Amino acid sequence: MEFQNIYKGNSPLFFMKKEGSERVVISTIFEGHAVRHAILKFAPDKLILLVDEPEDKKKREKMNDVIKTIKQLFKNSLILEQIKISSYNIPEIMDKAIKIIDEESRKGNEILVHITEGRKIASLALLFATYARKGKVKDAYYITEEDHSLIRLPLLNFEVNETKKSFLKEIEKGNGELKKLQNKLEIKQSAAYQNIEELKKEGFLENSKELKLTDLGRIMIL
Repeated sequence: MEFQNIYKGNSPLFFMKKEGSERVVISTIFEGHAVRHAILKFAPDKLILLVDEPEDKKKREKMNDVIKTIKQLFKNSLILEQIKISSYNIPEIMDKAIKIIDEESRKGNEILVHITEGRKIASLALLFATYARKGKVKDAYYITEEDHSLIRLPLLNFEVNETKKSFLKEIEKGNGELKKLQNKLEIKQSAAYQNIEELKKEGFLENSKELKLTDLGRIMIL
C-alpha cells in the first residue's frame, strides 16, 4: 500500500491508495482556487474537470487561465482531462459524470469527488451522480474557502426499487400506455396503476394523463 500525506488545516491526514491503481479526482471548477488546493491535498494521478464556461467574458478568461496554469504546474505529475457541461441541465451533467465514474471504476481506479464553490447546479449534479454510484466512489469532499480545510460529504442512497425503475425506463422508451406497461413488465393492471400513482407522488412522473418523466425521473434511470 502507498500512503500519501494531505492536510486539513495543520492536521495531517493519510489517504491510502491501493497499489497498482490510479487516484482519480472528478471536480467541478469555477475560479479554480479550490481545484489547486484539491490537487495538493489529494495528489491525484488524474484530474477530470467538469467545465461549465461562464457567459461573462472576464470570468471565462479567468477560469481558462487557471486551467492553463494547472496544466503547466502539474504537467509532469498529473493527467488533466476537461469535460464540457451545460449550465443548468442536471440530468445531462449527471449522465456525463456517471459515465466517467463507471469508466474509471471499470479500470480499477480509486475515485474521489471534489465539489467546488461557484455554479451550484453543476455541483449538485456531480454530487447526485456520486449518490447514484455510491459503491464506486471512495469519498466526496468540499474544501473551505477560509482555511482550505476538507469537509467530507456524506454519500446518501439515491435510488428507487427495480420495479419502479423498470416503469421509468419503459415510459422513457415510449411505452407509456397502461396496457403496454402491463405486457412489458408482466404485471396486473392494479399493480401497474399503483406504481404509476406512487411514481407521480414521489416526483418521478409528471402529474398528467400522459405519462412523462420529470427531471428527477430521468435522473433515476441514469
